[in-house]
This record gives sequence, C-alpha cells and structure tokens, in this order.
Amino acid sequence: MESGVGMTVKQGEQLPPIIDEDLPLLYEDDKEADLGESYIHVNSDVILYICLKAHLARRPEYRFFSNMNLYYQKDESQEVRPLPYVSPDTIVVKPSRSLGDALRSYQIGRDGPPPVLTVEVLSERSYEQRDLDEKVTLYAKLGVAEYVLVDVTGKLLPQRLLLKRLQADGTWQDEQDPDGGVTSQLGFRLIIDNDGQLRMLDAITGKRYARPEEAETEAEARRQAEERIRTLEAELHGLRGVAPEAKNP
Repeated sequence: MESGVGMTVKQGEQLPPIIDEDLPLLYEDDKEADLGESYIHVNSDVILYICLKAHLARRPEYRFFSNMNLYYQKDESQEVRPLPYVSPDTIVVKPSRSLGDALRSYQIGRDGPPPVLTVEVLSERSYEQRDLDEKVTLYAKLGVAEYVLVDVTGKLLPQRLLLKRLQADGTWQDEQDPDGGVTSQLGFRLIIDNDGQLRMLDAITGKRYARPEEAETEAEARRQAEERIRTLEAELHGLRGVAPEAKNP
C-alpha cells in the first residue's frame, strides 16, 4: 500500500524481482521534500513533458511520466518495510499492463520492465546529492537503456546535455552530437536552442516541437486566421448576395 513519500509492502504482496544485492537504497524525497526548484528547472521539465507528448502521440505502447516515484526491490527480509525509490524528472516506460490515468507510482516488476529512458534536469540540490553518482549506478543496474542529463545553465554539467547509453556489459557509453545535442533511440533530439532553453526535435525530419508558450501562440494564430477566413467568406457572400453556408462547429 502507498502512504506518505514511500510505499510499504507486506509479506504475500506481489513484488518486483530482486535485481542486485549491491543496488543503492534510495528514498529520494527524504532529504528533498522541503526544497523547491528553480524556474529554469521547472521550465525544462515542462518543455520535456509537452514535447514528449507530441513526439510519442502515435506510439501508444510507451507511457511517460514526470516526477513519478519509481519503485524497485532490494530484499524481502522484513515483514513490513519501505520500498526504495527514486523520482526522476522524466521517465519513458513500455509497461506490460494497462496503467490507466490514475497511476500514482511505477513499480518495476508489477507494472512492467525498467524505464527505457530517464531524464534528470540538474539543479544544485540534485547535483550535490544523487544525479551524477548514485543514480548513475542505480539506473545501470536496473537496466535503464538511456539516461539523459540536462543542465541548460552549464554551471553543473560542462556539456549542458549528455546521454549515457547502457552497454551490454552494464557500463555506460557517454554520447553527444557534434552540435552539443543528444539523440535518443526513441527518435528525438534535445538541443540547447539559441534562446538558451531546451528544445526537442524529431531526429529524422528535424521538426521542432512547439514548446508550451509557442503552442499557445500558434493556437491563437490559428484562431485569428480562422476568424479572418470566416469574415472574408461572409464579405464575399455578401457581395454575391448569397448568405454564407452554416458550418459545423
């Protein structure tokens, strides 16, 4: 059952498999619950969410979540104990069952295999604690295929963007595109755009996915264009002396 910042399990409940005895035991919110994030961090999270939604719209086999607790199993020696977990900024998973829209956490083994992608937007608190050390070890042992680190400021990560790709021997290979961006096996690229903000593109077509403020601007532009077309049609029909046809909403 779930409660507070963690999840506890009792004997007899379905658990994910034991993955590795040396797996770090992390309870991410224990030291971070009362710490806020900067605007840059939150803005990057929102950009990732909106753009991933557009990119994966035609790939229903994948689900993605922001700041959701990711639970994994360590041992079964206690009757009642908290499960270790992390809360990645973004995860993409390929679940083995229907998760619905009310999911509160993702549990490896219960809901499906480990994420195919995790993304951490670095901040001073995460940089100092886990993103570049314990999570690197954890995600490798869990079998996460790709781990992307983002630091749009360049203060915590010199590369600003770095993709760690899991190799067959369980080690990471660090990758970066010639322009400083990174390319995921899911078919998208991340770059730091000229305005200093995160940008997602289709890796094949180069299409730039609209960020939240751009999507709002584009929607308003379409609305104004449609209104202008209706006005011109009404004027044209008026000149011809014919009433314009009613259109379905």
